[in-house]
Amino acid sequence: MTQDEIISLNIGGSAFKCRASLFRNQSPNAKLAHFVDCPHEARLLMCDSYFQATGEYFFERSAHLFKSIYQMYVNGGLHRPMDVCEFEFSNELAYWGISEGEMSHCCIPRRHHQLGEVPSIDEFNRKPLDPNSETWRQRIFRFCEGDGTLGSTIFTFLSICFVLISVLGLVLGSVQEFQVLIRTSQQNDSTMQLLNQSEAAIVNEITEFNEEQIIWEPHPFFTYLETTCIIWFSIEYFLRFSVAPRRCQFMFQLMNIVDLIAIIPFYLEMFLALCGFDVESLSNIKGAFLVVRILRVLRVVRILKLGRYSSGMRTFALTLRSSARQLGMMGMVLFTGVIFFSTLLYFVEKDEPQTPFTSIPAAFWWAIVTMSTVGYGDYVPVTIPGKLIASGAILSGVLVLALPITIIVDNFMKVSGSFHSGVFGQGAAFSMPQRNPSVRSQRPGSHPIQNDIQKKNNNNLTQSNSYQKC
Repeated sequence: MTQDEIISLNIGGSAFKCRASLFRNQSPNAKLAHFVDCPHEARLLMCDSYFQATGEYFFERSAHLFKSIYQMYVNGGLHRPMDVCEFEFSNELAYWGISEGEMSHCCIPRRHHQLGEVPSIDEFNRKPLDPNSETWRQRIFRFCEGDGTLGSTIFTFLSICFVLISVLGLVLGSVQEFQVLIRTSQQNDSTMQLLNQSEAAIVNEITEFNEEQIIWEPHPFFTYLETTCIIWFSIEYFLRFSVAPRRCQFMFQLMNIVDLIAIIPFYLEMFLALCGFDVESLSNIKGAFLVVRILRVLRVVRILKLGRYSSGMRTFALTLRSSARQLGMMGMVLFTGVIFFSTLLYFVEKDEPQTPFTSIPAAFWWAIVTMSTVGYGDYVPVTIPGKLIASGAILSGVLVLALPITIIVDNFMKVSGSFHSGVFGQGAAFSMPQRNPSVRSQRPGSHPIQNDIQKKNNNNLTQSNSYQKC
């Protein structure tokens, strides 16, 4: 088979001819790219029939839909016909093994925007006809987004490992067994002094200082570990930013905001240290204590970085966005119920001795816990009218929470089906394995040539081996 062999296809009765090299270069992972690399016998197993007189491989598909795919191979741009349903066209692309990432920006399905998904597919994500025409920015961009190569897979794996290591270090650093004792002395302005004495000596030393002067801090190993992870996160973020085709749009995408928030606290603490402010000493300043707490809480945002590589987390996020209207309705009804039942319970229970319901806002916690059917039991009414009000709150909470569930589950099924069928493109590492839609099940005796091939093969194993060799 020559590089410029002409492949003759018959799609639903319409003839299409194209050079084999175009199928390989334009979309190398698609069905037709594998089709042209297979020998003639294997091609017969992939198509629906073969016209020996004209040398055409027949596929029982819509010729109207295939015209857009044929134009993509010839001209390099994939456009959806305006008279074709989006889901129908997506199913056709799935059959031919073509990702919607190949689609031109003007024809990106509207459901991406309806579900709040900002596609990262643009001119950098489409593979050109000539691989040598890619710029270095395009190559790096495709590498970072996960183009399926070995290097890109290793890069993604390392990113996931650094996220997990960073979160694990944050968690273990809060365990006292992995902490060291640091104390501050009012007589010494150098403030920090690491104690290396034995535990018995530490207990004796503690008695000489106030409790407020004793501080447990994570072991220095976790500081070095966090610094290493932050260096990797910083390199990854600025690498993505430097090669992004639209940097302004890049900065406002959700996952990129998460990446930025994950590294900001580290550099802000470093900046304060360079300015002569210690983070622990700031905790004693009124107002600065809240800032210190926020900086430390923001570290946990790193766990959300896994959403870039987890198809399950992305599906869940898209489900929440598509169900925003139902969730908003549920929140509004729940808020109304909390106000209503808190007010009733306050006026019924306020005159009871040692009542915890001293005001309407004080009853908010009870109303939320009761209507969500959690029922901690820390605050309970003692009067009969109060118990009746609590019963009404429980029944109302069950109705409020149960009604939107069916709608949310339905949205989840739609989003999950669209996501795993390739509607939202590629790029999620470790996604759920899928059946290859490009290989249709073959029925024995579908055409005479296949009967001859099956007679020559003694069993189905020989047929599968001949297909795998291609």
